[in-house]
Amino acid sequence: MKQTSPFQLSSILAAHDSDIKAVRGPNEDLVISASRDKTVRSWLRIGANAFSESKLYLGHASFVNSLAFLNPTAEYTKGLVVSGSSDKTINVFDLENAQDPIYSLIGHSDNVCALDVTPSGYIVSGSWDKTTKIWKNWQEACTLEGHSHAVWAVLAVDDDLIFTGSADKTIIKWQNEKRVQTLYGHTDCVRALALLPDIGFVSCGNDSTLRIWTLDGQCIHELNEHTSFVYSIDVLPTGEIISSGEDRSVRVWKGGECIQTILHPATSVWCVAAMPNGDIISGASDGVIRIFTRAEERIAEQPVLKDFDEQVSNHAIPANQLGDLKKDELPGSEALLQPGKKEGQVIMVRVHDKVEAHQWSQVDQTWHKVGDVVDAVGQGRKQLYNGKEYDYLFDVDVGDGVPPLKLPYNASDNPYKAAQDFISANELPQSYLDQIANFITKNAQGVSLGTSSQYVDPFTGSSRYTPSASSSNIQNTSTTGMDPWTRPGTTSNMQPKIIPQRTYLTFRQANIQGILKKVDQINEALLINEETQKIALTTNELSTLKKLGQFLQNPLTHTCDHQSEFDVIRKIITKWSFKNRFPGIDLLRLQILYTPIPAKHIDNDESIINLITNFAGIVTWPKDSTPDKDQDTNVMLGLRALSNLFEIKEGRDVLGREASKILELLSSTWDKSSSKNNRVARATVFLNFAVLYQTSSNKNEDNILQLIAILAELLKSEIDSEVIYRALITLGTLIYQNQAAKDAAKVFDIESILKIISIKAKEDRINQAINEIIF
Repeated sequence: MKQTSPFQLSSILAAHDSDIKAVRGPNEDLVISASRDKTVRSWLRIGANAFSESKLYLGHASFVNSLAFLNPTAEYTKGLVVSGSSDKTINVFDLENAQDPIYSLIGHSDNVCALDVTPSGYIVSGSWDKTTKIWKNWQEACTLEGHSHAVWAVLAVDDDLIFTGSADKTIIKWQNEKRVQTLYGHTDCVRALALLPDIGFVSCGNDSTLRIWTLDGQCIHELNEHTSFVYSIDVLPTGEIISSGEDRSVRVWKGGECIQTILHPATSVWCVAAMPNGDIISGASDGVIRIFTRAEERIAEQPVLKDFDEQVSNHAIPANQLGDLKKDELPGSEALLQPGKKEGQVIMVRVHDKVEAHQWSQVDQTWHKVGDVVDAVGQGRKQLYNGKEYDYLFDVDVGDGVPPLKLPYNASDNPYKAAQDFISANELPQSYLDQIANFITKNAQGVSLGTSSQYVDPFTGSSRYTPSASSSNIQNTSTTGMDPWTRPGTTSNMQPKIIPQRTYLTFRQANIQGILKKVDQINEALLINEETQKIALTTNELSTLKKLGQFLQNPLTHTCDHQSEFDVIRKIITKWSFKNRFPGIDLLRLQILYTPIPAKHIDNDESIINLITNFAGIVTWPKDSTPDKDQDTNVMLGLRALSNLFEIKEGRDVLGREASKILELLSSTWDKSSSKNNRVARATVFLNFAVLYQTSSNKNEDNILQLIAILAELLKSEIDSEVIYRALITLGTLIYQNQAAKDAAKVFDIESILKIISIKAKEDRINQAINEIIF
């Protein structure tokens, strides 16, 4: 087969706060994306290998899972964006108008997970409610019923010929709105369909295969190189097929063979799409959109390519995903001297005391490291199920007198894959997917409340490191014992109470290597300037931070001199310029979680609180103007550090002593013009104070009343649902069984404020919080 140029990274688009579930490239200068952060975004090309976010489309109350694009018309000259959500609605946006959807199509009774459009502009939608609907002139024209499980995929070949794929493992052919054929072949859920010109169409599914079909329903080829669920497929202008899935990869297929495998530094690549110029768009679980190209003029710069390769090679691969590995029997690195047998072949090699995974590239005839194999369980391995050991073994109560089902899970697994496996094994409704996955993440390890990003971009702009935006979950269900998916001794199908909050929220997630790399870059710049050499870090200090990084990545297997680490961090925060100290503040908020040394810090009679508030810029927050980007970033990181102090006793002690000062600072610096991440971090500090006063004997009435006054002003002006939700949980926790706090809330007329919020609220969680607040 003639060798073609390989795809290489072209652009990285990072703004979403959660998994990217759908992407589209209507033309070579436009990308549209949808995410679990409930938003749709458009991106416009600003250079050969660069895109900039153009519009943010709001209107969905839950995850956005599907996208389609309607070509320009005389009325809508730029085209229309169509989005489907787990809020059961389909929104239609004018590409140029991001204010509100011009149409909302209501009719499905569950998640709208698939969309397509016919040549005449009819919209075809598939849903977990097991139906496919055709919409004409923004009205439901007909409903196609025939699948026994969720409809995951729809393909409109023309106005009268439609194919649908389902979790029932079948594909149905519909002609003139009538079922004319059922296609069998997939052995698990069918996840996506794409038109294959001059041949028919291609399908993919949870059975890890792609299948090529004629329009007459004959399966003429099966493609088998993926090693896990295949979520998405599309076809390039060249006729080559592209696919993406749970094995971290985008794969390119030509003539029935996989000719290239593009691994991602993410757990899942949820979606893939072809652009008219032949480029590939991918969307992944790390919240990042990536574009790959064969055109030399659009390939990213070498530092960006190098960083991407490093991210892929440093990605940890759980050993349980690779079968029963016997380290002592693995070959050494000499195995990499032998060529691979086929594109994408993966081998394990032993390098000193580590196991590395390497993948063969047929394009450049080279083995590429794709990750370090790590033990999925470690020392805490306790649960045995079907002959295998797991971190967790949950009892899931499905009701109707059925005994609880066993759900095995390892902490390194993707919760959505575990949930899907569980659904498939027990033939449960597909509509349970999000609920089961959310249950797993809550009970196994805790996840971010609301929007979060697992992606830390180390090269936005000129190698700009961007701090991550995650926090721990509100109300760990192990505290309430009332999750509808578990039965700890007794069955409970009640909805768990979310007020009062009894656990502290922390900001733990980070790209450690990204932070340390930024420290190195700034330090190199300081060293070449005679005026700043004296504040640059020494070789020993850099080595200390490297050891800290190793510890933060795996606290169980590394030990550190925490005092020395703190001294280096404090040097960065206090000696480096304001615009350069943010990686130091970020390291401080992480170190706080593992040692009391920062919390006990005293310098000239000033505590850790002074260090954070003074040097992060909280004290100097502008009162009458919008903060610049450096101040917004530093303050946000400082607020996260304050939140993390609540995690340890020594931190709570100092926070309790200086609560009045902190609240006074934060009340006077509240500004909705700051970034969302900043406002979420500030609201989290308030919430943690509420938990402190709820769970300790020290119920400082003055501070509680001060907090209620702050919340009253916040709730009057705040528009972001995440900040509002945290503020509501804070309020409810403060007044829970506290008559003085209830009286204060009445003085500030908070009941009227809540009524207004309830009218505007589009999220069930906000109304649930309001309903639980008892005056």
